[in-house]
Amino acid sequence: MQKPVGSFFQALVRNVGKLVLAVGIAALAGTAWLAISHTREAAQRDLMQALDRSEERLRMLLEATEMTAASVERVARGAEFADGNAAGLRRVLEMSLSAFEQRPELSYLGVVLDRYGEYGTLERTAQGDILLWLHPGTRPDAVRIENFLLTDRGFEPHATQPVSGYDARQRPFYQAAQRRTQQGLWLPSYQWLLHTREGTPPWGLSYVKALRDAQGGLIGALDVDIDLPALNRFLRYLSSEYGVQLQIVEQGATPRLIGDLAVDAHPLAVPDALAAWLQRPGGAGARKLRSGDTEHWAASRTIELKGGLPWTVVATRQAPLIDGPLRTQLYQMAGMALAMALGLMLVAARMARRIGRPLAELAQSVERAGESGTADALVLAPSSGQYRETARLGEALVRMADALGLRETQLAAQTAALRQERNYADAVLNSLPGVFYHCDENARLQRWNRNLEQVTGMSAQQLEGMELTRLMPVDERERAAAKIAEVLETGMAHFEASYEMSDGTRVPCLFTGVGFSHEGVRGFVGLGSDISQRKRAERRLRHLATHDALTDLPNRHLLQDRLQRLIAQAQVSGKTVAVLLLDLDRFKLVNDAYGHPFGDEVIKAISARLVAALPEGHTVARHGGDEFLVLLDGLYDVSQAQAIAEGLIACIRPPLALQGREIHLSVSIGVSAYPQDGVDPETLIRNADQAMYRAKHGGRNTYAKFSPEMDERMQERVHLETLLRLAPAAGQLRLVYQPKVNLCSGEIIGCEALVRWHHPQLGLIPPGKFIPVAEESGLILPISDWVLRTACMQARAWSDAGLPRIPVAVNISAAQLLQQDLAQWALGMLAETGLAPELLELELTESLIAQDVERMIATFDQLKAAGVKLSIDDFGTGYSNLSHLKNFRVDTLKIDQSFVQNMLDKPDDATIVRAVITLAHNLRLKVIAEGVETAEHCRMLRAHGCDEIQGYYFSKPVSAQEFEAMVRQGRRLRIDDIEP
Repeated sequence: MQKPVGSFFQALVRNVGKLVLAVGIAALAGTAWLAISHTREAAQRDLMQALDRSEERLRMLLEATEMTAASVERVARGAEFADGNAAGLRRVLEMSLSAFEQRPELSYLGVVLDRYGEYGTLERTAQGDILLWLHPGTRPDAVRIENFLLTDRGFEPHATQPVSGYDARQRPFYQAAQRRTQQGLWLPSYQWLLHTREGTPPWGLSYVKALRDAQGGLIGALDVDIDLPALNRFLRYLSSEYGVQLQIVEQGATPRLIGDLAVDAHPLAVPDALAAWLQRPGGAGARKLRSGDTEHWAASRTIELKGGLPWTVVATRQAPLIDGPLRTQLYQMAGMALAMALGLMLVAARMARRIGRPLAELAQSVERAGESGTADALVLAPSSGQYRETARLGEALVRMADALGLRETQLAAQTAALRQERNYADAVLNSLPGVFYHCDENARLQRWNRNLEQVTGMSAQQLEGMELTRLMPVDERERAAAKIAEVLETGMAHFEASYEMSDGTRVPCLFTGVGFSHEGVRGFVGLGSDISQRKRAERRLRHLATHDALTDLPNRHLLQDRLQRLIAQAQVSGKTVAVLLLDLDRFKLVNDAYGHPFGDEVIKAISARLVAALPEGHTVARHGGDEFLVLLDGLYDVSQAQAIAEGLIACIRPPLALQGREIHLSVSIGVSAYPQDGVDPETLIRNADQAMYRAKHGGRNTYAKFSPEMDERMQERVHLETLLRLAPAAGQLRLVYQPKVNLCSGEIIGCEALVRWHHPQLGLIPPGKFIPVAEESGLILPISDWVLRTACMQARAWSDAGLPRIPVAVNISAAQLLQQDLAQWALGMLAETGLAPELLELELTESLIAQDVERMIATFDQLKAAGVKLSIDDFGTGYSNLSHLKNFRVDTLKIDQSFVQNMLDKPDDATIVRAVITLAHNLRLKVIAEGVETAEHCRMLRAHGCDEIQGYYFSKPVSAQEFEAMVRQGRRLRIDDIEP
């Protein structure tokens, strides 16, 4: 055989590669130098032109907004808003609709009237609809917020909402407009309020202007608004048209980025790179701006809006290394270089064909040998020995074929046996419950069953050779590795860990492992069983042990644990920890009136309010029944806790609408603080409870801070309740009767029965001291029953004794109203005592009637049908809606004594007294004033037309015998003494 010469293929490839590389580098360097030198000037020029056009378009948008405001101002000045009547608001907005529709960038257009804060506004929604809102502001007769939708037929009713108390005069845009006498101004961007309760309020810009009449008097204000999404849609349109990225920085004490691709509904902080670029001096031309790894050309302009608000408009464009025309030249040079390279490669290919043919023949010979399955089929062609490489390759292939033939015969028998054993083992492993794994001493997977692939969601290729701990969460791997080491060391271990799915989900499992050693190679096998269901059950049990089942709030035990930890921390930090105990006032009446299921729903709604109102970082827990505990941490002084208590009282005060009912609730709060009021959880909670009772005695709907004196008061209250339980049976309760006098004739025309408690040791105990105790302890019901029965029996005795038919008035408590059928109870008592219905008058406070208006109307109708007289006590101090008063079949309105006693000195109270008298007479009701103590009181009330009086000026409350004597003697009020 001829001796092979040197490798031609290697020499050819080496020389062609050098030539192509040299030509390419030279062409690329020349073209790149030419391109880079002409790029900077063109980029600056194009950017400045785009910025000029963008600035012009932005100024046009601002001027168009101001022109729209001027158009609305002309329309509004022509409207009549007589006496603050907002009837013209809708007409003004409808007349301004065309101006609003012409500017799709505008989001809102509104007009505010100054007297009541009525607010009418046009709104463009994200779907392109136009809504018209009419907010009544603080108008006394306001009942709803009206909403209209623009259709082909004009504005049509769309929806209504209850009055929310929204007063546009408190908003920044209105206050800013008031301060400007003539010109309008642009406000800095701020967060708006939504008319609906859905979504997060966006940020936006407002152009505002005061609306004044011809004499310069303030009528109101108008505002034209652009929200940030609309502004950025306009910027994206300009960016697309001029091929730049536009940004707007609102300057001020804290610059904000209000225009950018990343800005949606709220502004962003100015990026550090942009802020630094704006602060560097550089003139009005374009400069380089580097943001991260990207370099841009950037230029800026400052626009000053009306009112002095400055905007900085920044235009940026990515800085190309080479501009378009020069890039074309570079492509041409590269094409020429590529053509030269292709030519050289064609020449090389021609030369390489000489060695390609022997290699192809050798490959064909190997392929035939592989198809036949015998080494004898490998026959080399003569041309394969022309070069050294092909000759050596052919000889090696022949030797390899001989060896493979022998080895293949030996392995065939072994493979068949192993395949059978493998199939059997796979069937056994796949039938096991849970996951099976076999790992080497490095905890790398060697074998597993299908369950592992199903649990982890990985394929067999992914699992092959993977460390077992990599299937577990990062925070569990160290502990799992320690347990695996224990298996290899001791031969057995078990532990709990989790598989981590590809989506991050964890599957808790119980792992068992058994170690083994084979021919000096160690490993282990084991099973992993899914314990997810058991873990969920354990978590649920732990949660139920520490949380309230109704509200899912922490229970008292969990709060005590947290309080104990916080006390320990406060001992180190020196800060204050406060405990607030909240008790819903008269909640028992809600349960008794509407049932416990309804009460449970109220409790859940109240707990949601408390959680929402409580600042972040503090804890609210359910203490039991209608009581809640609030734990405040990290306070500097107790005043912070008192401020939070006021906020919680305010959040409970609004009426709660539930299942078609409107419930008015209030809350009493007791406050205790570590360390001054206790150093352990039990003491702090007990002292907060005492403070809460102090708040209840103070009139409810308030809070009280614990003081050491409260211990004594609590002991006194408990003692008083014990004595009060014995008082009715011991005959210590008595009734006294205060006469009612006609102001025209001076005659006694009735009396009011009042309960008094005479204790043998304590003497006369005031009603203001024992009545609250009776209400809280539930004793008010038997006491009220005794009062009504005794009063009816006394009135019957007077009637039988021949006295004039004088009605007796009895006060009705909240417990009687809500815990029992008032009409059935009163009529049953009349039947029991034999008293004529017209001789009984029931007095109900205004606040009690407001609890359930529909139920009260039905109850009043039933009592009036029987002949019982009815009066509304303490009128003017409750929450009732005057629109309901006409539906109540009552006989008398009773003016609260607080107005009567102060009407001589306080004009406001005198005005209220006159208004109540006028209102009652217009409704054909009588008026009685209580708390009349002087002739001046009588003189003023008589002058205003009051019908009856009651008070110490005529007589204090007296016994039944004394009242009977007064009637028999014909005692009268001396009209001459009170004549003007």
